Amino acid sequence: MDGMLSWLAGVGTTAFRWSALTFIVMNGVAISAFVLTRDRSLVNRWTGRLLAANLALAATGLGIPMLTTLTRAAIAAVMPSTRTSLMPARDKREAIAAPERVELTPRP
Repeated sequence: MDGMLSWLAGVGTTAFRWSALTFIVMNGVAISAFVLTRDRSLVNRWTGRLLAANLALAATGLGIPMLTTLTRAAIAAVMPSTRTSLMPARDKREAIAAPERVELTPRP
């Protein structure tokens, strides 16, 4: 179970990383193409395509990590933790006994 949770965390992180990198590279190429050519028709032709690509990258870069985080939270809420169930108690009395009472009043 922990393997699945870590895999989901890795998928979300990788999706964000690749989306952010592609966003930066794509917009950097677009800005440098405009600066080098100084052609306003280039901006008019490519604005719609760049906007659509930016929205798709934002959706994957934010949506996939959010989806994997929600999935991990749902799995963790439904399934018991494997770490606590695999830890054996040292003594049967420790597993059953209530915690000790702690007094907060100072003793004279």
